[in-house]
Amino acid sequence: MHFYKLTLLVGLLTVFCLSCRKEAFDEYYSRPDDLESPIYTRLEEEGRFSKFLQLIEKAGYMETLNQAGYWTLFAPNDEAVNQFLQEHNYASVDQVPDAVAEQIVRYALVYNAFQTNHISDYQSNVGWEEGMGFRRRTAYYDGFQKEKVKIDGVEKEIIVGASNRNNRTVNFGTPYYVEGDNNNKYVTYFHELYRQMNGLSVDDYQFFYPTLGASNFYFMGGTVAKADIIAENGVIHEVDAVTLPRPSLDQYLQEHDEYSFFRDSILQQFFVTYEYSPTASKTYEYRTGQVAEVYIKAYDPMLTFSPNNENFLKEEDNDGQKDGYSMFIPKNEVIEPWVRTVFLEHYKTLNRVPKEVMADFVNTMLWQSMVWPSQFDTKTNSHEESARFTKTDITDKQMLSNGFFYGTNKIQESDLFNTVYKHVILDPDYSLMRMLLEQEHKRLVINPGTKFTLFLFSNSLLNSLGYSYNERLNEWSWIDRNGNTMAHGQTQTRLTRLLYTHLIETPNDELANINNTTGFIQTGDRAIPGEFIKWNNGDIYAAGNERLQEPVNIVGAAKFGNNGRVYYVDKLLEFSGETAGEAMLRVATENPNVSLFWEYVSKSPLYVANDRVITGVAGGSSYTLLMPNNAAVQQAINDGVLPANPSTGDLVGKVQIENFIKYHILTNVNVAADGNQDILSAITLMKDENDEALTVNVSNAVGNLRFVDRKGRTIPTVYTPDIYLGDRTVIHELNGYLNYNN
Repeated sequence: MHFYKLTLLVGLLTVFCLSCRKEAFDEYYSRPDDLESPIYTRLEEEGRFSKFLQLIEKAGYMETLNQAGYWTLFAPNDEAVNQFLQEHNYASVDQVPDAVAEQIVRYALVYNAFQTNHISDYQSNVGWEEGMGFRRRTAYYDGFQKEKVKIDGVEKEIIVGASNRNNRTVNFGTPYYVEGDNNNKYVTYFHELYRQMNGLSVDDYQFFYPTLGASNFYFMGGTVAKADIIAENGVIHEVDAVTLPRPSLDQYLQEHDEYSFFRDSILQQFFVTYEYSPTASKTYEYRTGQVAEVYIKAYDPMLTFSPNNENFLKEEDNDGQKDGYSMFIPKNEVIEPWVRTVFLEHYKTLNRVPKEVMADFVNTMLWQSMVWPSQFDTKTNSHEESARFTKTDITDKQMLSNGFFYGTNKIQESDLFNTVYKHVILDPDYSLMRMLLEQEHKRLVINPGTKFTLFLFSNSLLNSLGYSYNERLNEWSWIDRNGNTMAHGQTQTRLTRLLYTHLIETPNDELANINNTTGFIQTGDRAIPGEFIKWNNGDIYAAGNERLQEPVNIVGAAKFGNNGRVYYVDKLLEFSGETAGEAMLRVATENPNVSLFWEYVSKSPLYVANDRVITGVAGGSSYTLLMPNNAAVQQAINDGVLPANPSTGDLVGKVQIENFIKYHILTNVNVAADGNQDILSAITLMKDENDEALTVNVSNAVGNLRFVDRKGRTIPTVYTPDIYLGDRTVIHELNGYLNYNN
C-alpha cells in the first residue's frame, strides 16, 4: 500500500515538474508580444490596403504573406487601386482577372527585406555598397510563350523562352540559358540617397514620369507615401500607384511597330536564333505538366547585351540591383531611309551587309548601363561614344524591367559612320582593309578630334599583289614577286606595317593638294609616328616604291569624313627591305654630291660588303642617316678630322673614320624638315670612352633642318622638297660635317 502511494506521489510530482518546464519552454520560445504581425495582417492593421488585400487573395498570396519569410512589399494603397480600376474599366476588384491580380502582387513583391537604411545600397558579395542600388529583383517572371517564328527558313509555331544570360555560346563560355534562373523581372526606384550620391536630379526620374510631383522616394510610376512599415516577415513601403510588370527591352520592341524596321530587318534578321534547349524543356514540363520542345530566343554575342535577358551581367548574383541596360532606337521613319541611303550605297540588299558591320551599327544604340538623362554626355556605349542626343531628340522614354528605352527622332551620330572610317566600313570592296583596321587602329581613325588622311587599298589590289585571306581558317598568306609563299603570322605582321603607312595624321589637311604639290610627311599618328612617305605632283612614294621606282597614284576623287579625307590608290605604299648599306649606295648613285662620304663608309671596317650592312645598324629599327656632301668631307679632311685616304692602314686614321661615320648615324629616330619640335636631340651610334652614346641637338623648322655638334657648330641639311627614304630610315645630304670632338 505504501508502495502505491509512493508511486502516485512520484507521478504527480513528475507531471508537476514537466508542466513547469513546458511553461518555461513556451514562455522562452513563444512569439514575443511586441513582434509585428506578418505582412498580410500588417496591411489589415494599417487600414489603407483593403483593395490590395483583395488582390492578394485573388492572386493566391494570402498564405505566403502571412507566413515566415523575408520580403519587401511595395503595396499600393486603396486610392492607388481605385485609380487602377478606373483606368482599366473595372467596376471592382472582383472584375480583375486572377492572372492580372497575380501580376500586380508578384511584381510588387521583392526578395529580401529592405528598409530605407539599405534601399539605396547595393548588396554585393562583400557587403553593402552605399548609394549604388536603385533596382530590386521581384517575385514575378514570365513563362514560356507560343510564337510563330522562322527556323532554317521555315515558319513554325513553337514554345519560346527568353535567354537569361548575355553570351550565347554552344561549345564554350557562358550559356545563353541557365537552369534554375527564372529571369525574374526588376523594379526601379529612386531614393534621395541614391540621387545625391550619384549626382542626379529629380528631373532625371521625372523625365520618365512628368506628372509626378516632388518626392524623396519614387517607385516606378509613383511615389512612396509611407516607408518602413515593419512586419514580422519583412517590410512594407506604401506606394500611390499600381504597377503591372514592365516588359523587357525585347518585349517592348515586339509590342511597338514604330520600331519594326530595327526589330525585324536588323535585330531579327541578323542576330536572333531559336535554340532548342533540353534544360528549358524540362522546366516547362515541371511547370505545366506537359511535354514539349522548348526553344530559347538567343541573341548573338556580337551585341553588347541580349535585350531579353532580365538579369544584368551576373558577374555577381545581385548586380542587377545596381544597373541595367539602355537602348536608343530610332523610329521607322528615321532609321529606314538612313539605312537605305548609307548601307545600300555599296550593298545591293541589306542582308548582304556583313554581320560584323551590322553589329557595329546596332552597338552604337546599346549601352551596358542605365543612362539617366543627365548622363547622356558621360556614359558610353561599347564604341566609347556618349549618347549624342538632347532631351528634345527623345520621343519615347520607358522605364522597363531590364533597362531604359529611348525612342529617338535621329540616329546616334556614331564616329563609325561619320569619320573617314565610314568609307571603309560601308564598302565591301575594302572589307580586308576594314579587318586590318579592326585588329589594330580602328579607334585611332574614328576619333573625331583628330584629323586623318587615309589611303584606301581595295581587296582586289591586295589579291593582285599576292595577298589572300582564308575566312574558314581565319588566316592570311602572301605570294611575293618571286613566287615565295609567306605564312599567316609573317603575312599579318607585314600587312600591319603596311596599314600604318596608309594612315596619316594631318591636323592641317597637309595632303589636300597632293596632286599638284611636292612634299613629305610622317605616317601614323603623333603619339606613335610611322615611316615617312613623300609625294611629287600626284606620285606618292614610301621607301619600297622609291627603291623600285613604282609610285602610287590616286584613283578618282577624294571623299571626306568629319575628321579628314580618304584617297583611293592603285598600288600599296610599300616599305623597303634594303639594308642601310644598300640605301646609302642607292642615294650615292642618285646623288654624286655624297659619293665621297659613301666611299669612306664602304671602305671602313664598319661595312660588311657581303651583306651590305653597317655594323651597329639593326634592321627593323628607325634611323636618320646624315651624309655630308663632298665639300663637307673635304673640309673634314682639311681640319684633320678625317684622313685623306679612305683606305688608310693607319690605326688612328681608321678610328677617325669609324667615329666620323658613327657620329652621322642617328638611332631610333626619323628626322626631316617638317617642323616637328618634339625632337630636340638625337642619340648617335658613337660612344665615348665611358661607353656612353654621344648626342647631337636638333633644330627643326619647316624646310630648315639643322644639327648642332659637340663644338656647338650648326650644320644644315641641303633642303629640297624631297628626301631620301630607306627601310624605316630617312637619309639627308648634309651641307657640312658634324664634329664629334668637344
